[in-house]
Amino acid sequence: MKVLLISNIFPNFAEKERGIFTYNIAVALKSMCRMEIIAPLPWVPPFIKRGDRKKFLHADVLSQENWGGLTVHHPRYVVFPKVMGFMHPLFMFMGLLRLVEYLDRNEPFDIINAHWVFPDGVAASWVARKLRKPLILTGMGCDINHYPSLLFRKEQIKNALNSANLVTVKGTGLRQMILNMGIKEQKVTVIPNGLDLKSFRIMDRIEARRQLGIRGNGPFLLTVGSLDEVKGGRYLIEALKKMADGLEDLPHLLIVGDGPMQKTLLLQATHLGITSRVSFIGRRPHEEIPLWMNAADVFCLPSIREGRPNVLLEALACGTPVVASDVGSVNEIIRDKNGRVTKVADTKSLGQQTIACLKQRWDREIIRKTAGRFTWNNCAELYMQVYQKALEKKILA
Repeated sequence: MKVLLISNIFPNFAEKERGIFTYNIAVALKSMCRMEIIAPLPWVPPFIKRGDRKKFLHADVLSQENWGGLTVHHPRYVVFPKVMGFMHPLFMFMGLLRLVEYLDRNEPFDIINAHWVFPDGVAASWVARKLRKPLILTGMGCDINHYPSLLFRKEQIKNALNSANLVTVKGTGLRQMILNMGIKEQKVTVIPNGLDLKSFRIMDRIEARRQLGIRGNGPFLLTVGSLDEVKGGRYLIEALKKMADGLEDLPHLLIVGDGPMQKTLLLQATHLGITSRVSFIGRRPHEEIPLWMNAADVFCLPSIREGRPNVLLEALACGTPVVASDVGSVNEIIRDKNGRVTKVADTKSLGQQTIACLKQRWDREIIRKTAGRFTWNNCAELYMQVYQKALEKKILA
């Protein structure tokens, strides 16, 4: 069987941590089937690229790369930032079609699997229809729980889901949202992301801090992810300011990642007078993240939207308790034995639950067990079952 995987949520040399979970799925699948990977990237006009090369690093990504033995193609498509987003599937389709036809002529593939329903899945549905290929769509988060509420997107998403032979999602909450759109129940399967339990494991907390050069006794809070509005960093910084009344030892916040809100968050910390208690670490290699997870006393994810965030499972696998907003499938992951769920965009609730986590005595081995033992190979095996079912036409689009 040969699978064509399409997803803009995939690493490239300029964004090495982008969509690392999609990459992990692809690596696991590589031993089970033949694969071709297409990760479309926005086209950047030369005059814009010259003006801000740092912001548009992906503009220099080659049209073809190799990642861990996987060949990845990067066709370009036109993007108008903040406007005409509903047109992105059409522009992506135009960038995809010629390449997909060429690859199929060279070595025909049996099935298309698009990870990220909008715009990727919508564009892939048109490609699949034109080439008469079975289609699997994979919903991951905002593409299901947010994009349908945006202008002119819901019908495109619904039509793509209806045209797919089968649909997979990361958690039961996303599955229910798809069913609420009227998609046939038998078409939608939950396949959570896997977990690398060898890398994400319990280490000595003091030693992890020493290796990272973290000074002081803490307590240390950690958040990892893109610094954007969705990840809710501003609520965490505001909550940090308010925690002083509930704790003897003031916590220090470690922020790993970068993004468009970094300057805003730094200004916020300055305005609140807590810059000495906030460290902006920047983007770090994925293989270094287990050290940060182990160095922290509590991991925080104050997002306003999520699917089934793998970063929570990675923290739990390191024996670190978590505090996260009640979004997506978070309440399927967090229990009393491993952390606390907080109200969305509520700094008071966030602060209270974080303090509760810092004061509680945790058993790190018990926390690790709550992460489960679902590996990337387990994940790939379930995808293979879905692919086979689609090929056998047990469920028709």
